[in-house]
Amino acid sequence: MGPPEEIPELELRPLRYFAAVAEAGTVTEAARRLRIAQPSLSQQIKQLERRVGAPLFRRLPRGMELTEAGRLLLTGVRRALDALGSSVAAARAVPVTAALGLCRGVPGEVLRRAERILTGARPLRLVHEQADSARQGELLRTGALAYGILRAPVDDTAGLELRTLADEPLGVLLGHRHPLAGHTELTWDDLAGQRLLWFPGRRAPGYASAVRERLARHGWHPGLLVEDTGSHGLFRHALLGHDDVVALRTRAGAATDTDLLWRPVGPEPPRERLLLATAARGPWAPLPERGETVDGRP
Repeated sequence: MGPPEEIPELELRPLRYFAAVAEAGTVTEAARRLRIAQPSLSQQIKQLERRVGAPLFRRLPRGMELTEAGRLLLTGVRRALDALGSSVAAARAVPVTAALGLCRGVPGEVLRRAERILTGARPLRLVHEQADSARQGELLRTGALAYGILRAPVDDTAGLELRTLADEPLGVLLGHRHPLAGHTELTWDDLAGQRLLWFPGRRAPGYASAVRERLARHGWHPGLLVEDTGSHGLFRHALLGHDDVVALRTRAGAATDTDLLWRPVGPEPPRERLLLATAARGPWAPLPERGETVDGRP
């Protein structure tokens, strides 16, 4: 038995054109459906016949009729196109793993909103990675992260696409035995003499500066008690262990711990704006069409 006959190298496009002509019955109608020029289509069919090594159509006065070779090829082409279509659909349905960077303190509600937006647009398996807002620009541009959730304002936004996920006023979080715990609402004067449980500014310098500038405009210049571990246990301990320490959180970001109380403060409290980000020219762009497009600045 001799070696198998070599199969000619055939590209997908001429085979699709061939199937279109067979279905339409004329080159003119097939060209119209394919939205290409008739002479170009005729040339493609002739080139395919040369590659196959057999005439595929009989040219009749009123159209094109398949030869026996053409009918056999059409059967194979249809099977191949169907199989390819099924394979592409199956490949698209497989969830792709994507790293989602999270700055600290993202409320569960906001994280779930981001996950719905991203997985609703394509099948994704999201892997969460902690990443400070200040670092996410570099990580997104280099591909170390597919997406990120970070706090605005952000200085390093070059090459990023950003959308607002949440924009909420900050309130005061304090222990249930704190001297101000009996207030249902707080003013800036109420906070005189209170220290602020804060985070290292390097994590989100733009956000840290914007909040402290707003506090200064209201006349509150608190001493800072910086908690650098990110541990909720130590955060909780600091609030419950001092009667002159408060924190700033959105209502959504306030702890569910019943020993910690959230109170609105005003007038004109600072706000926390969380952004969904990706590299504008990266493989994960564009972001799904939900949320407000922003430039990362207030």
